[in-house]
Amino acid sequence: MAKKSTAAEFNMSETIRELLTENPKLTSQEATDAIMAKHPSAKINKNSFSVAFYTGRKKLGISLSGRRRKVAKNKKKTSSSPHASVDMAKLQATARFLREVGGADAAIEAIKQVQAVQVK
Repeated sequence: MAKKSTAAEFNMSETIRELLTENPKLTSQEATDAIMAKHPSAKINKNSFSVAFYTGRKKLGISLSGRRRKVAKNKKKTSSSPHASVDMAKLQATARFLREVGGADAAIEAIKQVQAVQVK
């Protein structure tokens, strides 16, 4: 039996990488059109092309700026000041504790001792 002539096959991933290195802002549709212009006889599976295109973009470090899904903003706002979340009652209790212990250094030492005694 005679051998069939080898078709002009191409490596889709390699071709996509070449296109993206030439023009990183290329869209998926533009890349498909460029490949079909270079290789008109090639049969391209749409899903396989999409996977190869976006994987190629990712491996080349081309980000999809502005196209990401928005994240829900349900988080509490954190203030820039670390003291903004402390209420007046806690501040007064702290002041009493400092007076009773005899200063900040003694208070820190007392807190360390309490932490060491606590069973976790």
